[in-house]
Amino acid sequence: MPRIFLCSATGSLTTDAAPVGGGVAVLEALIPHLERSDFDVTLLTPGATEARDGIRQQLPVPTLERVEPDRILRLNARRYGEFAFEWESALAQYFANIDTKDTVVLANDTAEGPPFTQLHENGFPQVALLHVIVSEFFSRRYVSQPTGLPISGPHLSALWRLAERRGLTRHAPDIARLVWAKERDLARHVDTPIAPSAPVARSLADCYPGTGVSRRTQIVPWGVIGEPNPGLREQRRETLREIHADPNRFTLLTLSRLSPEKRVELIIDALKLIERQSPATAERIQLIVAGGPAYMGGVSYERKLRQDAAQLRRAEVHFPGYVTSEQKWNLFAAADAFLSPSYYEAYGLTIAQALGSGLPVIAAPHAGAHATVDDRHGWIAEPTPRAFAAAIRRALHADENREILRRREAAASWGSERPFDVAAQRMIGIARRLALGEPPEEAL
Repeated sequence: MPRIFLCSATGSLTTDAAPVGGGVAVLEALIPHLERSDFDVTLLTPGATEARDGIRQQLPVPTLERVEPDRILRLNARRYGEFAFEWESALAQYFANIDTKDTVVLANDTAEGPPFTQLHENGFPQVALLHVIVSEFFSRRYVSQPTGLPISGPHLSALWRLAERRGLTRHAPDIARLVWAKERDLARHVDTPIAPSAPVARSLADCYPGTGVSRRTQIVPWGVIGEPNPGLREQRRETLREIHADPNRFTLLTLSRLSPEKRVELIIDALKLIERQSPATAERIQLIVAGGPAYMGGVSYERKLRQDAAQLRRAEVHFPGYVTSEQKWNLFAAADAFLSPSYYEAYGLTIAQALGSGLPVIAAPHAGAHATVDDRHGWIAEPTPRAFAAAIRRALHADENREILRRREAAASWGSERPFDVAAQRMIGIARRLALGEPPEEAL
């Protein structure tokens, strides 16, 4: 029987309990498919002590002796870097005693992933799910967007390699080594990276030229995770009243963890612009910001969003907090448009879930939007308040002219044609071939 070891730094958390994002959602959806397959499955997660519970094997890391697992979502950069290297060390020790025969290792993280180079040298076949190209995300979030300078992920990756050659990275902070050295090791040594879209695959290859990673990367769109139900639209009034929202207003929804890279303030700034230009239009609009704070700066970011929203005088903004399961699907069906203003999304799982729920989408031009949104069921807008305000007006105009009904139908059709089951079987097939030493599929 082939064996698969799933490595996840946040695998002890669940999407029903914490704002851990799409990476954990993909893993949660994949595990039941693996358990029904011919694989012997082990899920490796960090914890305060070593423990085994079903398929879950918990490995001890020092940080979690001091804080609860969900607290890692609020660690600062230095402490999060320490945690990631503690986790890498725990995995290295664990795999030192594992036989490589008929075995494959699947990494659900990059910066917080296993020791890719060591596993490669010890003969472990490896698969990695690319939920983010860390170098590209870092460059957009911390360099190009704040400064306006056109510095891309490949630029910063090249600078890191130059610094390495000159011996300048020995004393670099842990977080920098997690961004570039760790992702470079993935590009060099993981047998089959799996990307959810072609732009993500290209981004990895561009950041790490000469590694041959483009020949090994498989493109497997995640599809729609969960069971969206456009029929829940019939409960719209009750759903909105539960969170004290007005059923008579045109309802915008954004749903994600609340952290600076999600750029929710862009929507609020767009509503401020609409208020100045057309107060009567603003009075017809409300925004629902669903999600809880997570990762570095999340708590202060949520506080800032609430302060910004309080400045609106005609448009309304509602913060229902972190939503899961039934409430999430109810909100998707109840809204009139879903907004994804993020700096970066490799796929945009909530975009796919919104489309599956029959909800038109307004998105910034990140990789996830280009992979999922077209003019049949949404709008891609430049990441400025003016462009997002214009897109919101277009969506409102489509609602007034009942064009929104056609867009809702197109969105629901998109979602029904892309269940996660298809992606899961592709991933399992890739992992099985590696575990059994069979030739890999030709990269797409």
